[in-house]
Amino acid sequence: MVRRRGVERRTARTPVIAFILLIPMIQFMASGCSPAVPKNRLPEPILEENHELLDLYWEAWNLINQARMRGNRTNLFPSKYLNPEDKNVIDQWSTLSMSLFSMYGYREYPVMESLDLFYRKQRSDGFIARAYITHSGDPLHLPTLLDPMIHPPLFAWAELKYFALSADTARLQRVFPVLEKYFRWIDQFCRGKYEAGDLYYTTPTGSGMMNLPRGDIESGGWTDLSAQMALFADQMKQIAVILNMPEKRQYYNRKYSEISTSIRSKLWLPDSSFFYDITREGKIAGIRTIVGFWPLLAGIPDQTDAANLIEHLKDSSDFRLIHMFPSVSIRELEYDPRGFYWRGGVWGITNYMIIQGLLRYGQVDFAREAARNHLNNMMSVYREFDIDTDGESPESNNELIGKIWELYAPEEPGPGTRWDAKNFCQPDHVSFSGHGPISMLIENILGFSADAPNDALYWRITRSDRHGIRHFSFGDNILSVWTEPQPERPELLSIQGSTDSDIDLTIIPVCMQRTGRTEADSFAVHFDPGPVAVSFIPQNYIIKDRFGR
Repeated sequence: MVRRRGVERRTARTPVIAFILLIPMIQFMASGCSPAVPKNRLPEPILEENHELLDLYWEAWNLINQARMRGNRTNLFPSKYLNPEDKNVIDQWSTLSMSLFSMYGYREYPVMESLDLFYRKQRSDGFIARAYITHSGDPLHLPTLLDPMIHPPLFAWAELKYFALSADTARLQRVFPVLEKYFRWIDQFCRGKYEAGDLYYTTPTGSGMMNLPRGDIESGGWTDLSAQMALFADQMKQIAVILNMPEKRQYYNRKYSEISTSIRSKLWLPDSSFFYDITREGKIAGIRTIVGFWPLLAGIPDQTDAANLIEHLKDSSDFRLIHMFPSVSIRELEYDPRGFYWRGGVWGITNYMIIQGLLRYGQVDFAREAARNHLNNMMSVYREFDIDTDGESPESNNELIGKIWELYAPEEPGPGTRWDAKNFCQPDHVSFSGHGPISMLIENILGFSADAPNDALYWRITRSDRHGIRHFSFGDNILSVWTEPQPERPELLSIQGSTDSDIDLTIIPVCMQRTGRTEADSFAVHFDPGPVAVSFIPQNYIIKDRFGR
């Protein structure tokens, strides 16, 4: 039972019927929204045994659909873009977060145009503000000596993921100079002081985690921004390789090595196998929070240290709670089991970051388990959320169920509390919560990974039920593919579907042997435009890995 902590409601009414009818039309015209989600032009998951997850999936797209906006001659924004937050400003952190899952509908939604909005506003010195006023197009804040006014610099992460889906080399060539200037600006103006001079600092608001407990680190070494800059350098190196720019590749490889070395030497505490923030004097802050896992995504720890770090995620007295993973370890005094925003809340963006970090270190099974856990908990709240009014005026649960929430409580199925530690967070919130219903479902539960530059799709098959995806777009391909179980021959795996272009489908079946779970040898099958059909017998039977069981 989740106890109600004061859900704010907007109940404004007007007696003028004409206004009631006109307002939705005005909003529709201003935002450019479609009247309904264009399901036939978006990837459509197939999940025979977990059909309920499709409700969550399509609700995420419904919220994305409502985020369509239009620029104008005053703000000089792109003609179309997405803004799921406060319509008075557009926020870099939420826009980047949203791009990491909404790009699966890049043919239908102005996902990358939303990033272009920030690129267009870049100053000549490289600075990009963390928010812009939608009416005027002006930056909400300008940098000062105390606050660089940035947000997590994740543009290159989004661009590389988009390249894997689109094979748009021309876009990489266009945005690379913008990303370079932004990298140099942060590298110059966000350096820590004194002992933290080879690391980076930001502010609580700039980190995107406003009330995360960190101690008095001020302009010391911030683990998240330092790791994000290492990730930035590593991804710039990857883009330089794609664009055949050897000198740039060497430069960013060197920057990555320098930043990673500093993070390992100053932020890693071997005794507790964790990455911590440090003060300007080099003192370890010693608070175990979600930022300690950003180095996984950047590939900073070696295999041994990474394995020890990952143990914290597997420990039920640390980060492995009913809803994995809280933003603060349960061992910390600052931890709040209700969420309290970043003092214990479970957030989709950081869970996605952790899962991607796990995959970088080959932790495929645990990554899938974490994705499953996140989706199970979101689904439980979406379908069955219940409240105890504690004597307050009763309110229909129908107004609270069927929602995607901004964050979630770590110890019970329910939304997390917001910054006041009392009221529930925002419902109908997708920018930080769409990772589970869309990206984790496609990538971790269904097991798809696109390689558009090579017209290839990788499919890690871990389920025995009928599952797959329809009209999945990547590059110039639109593919539908799914498994067809054969009850009379359960050892046989049959795959059917269709493609409108030449593709290579690489199948990675996960099998069960006496030694436990293992991957059978992967194999690629080339298909010409037309039907997709292949049957094979894996090394052994496909594991029955039914969702949530």
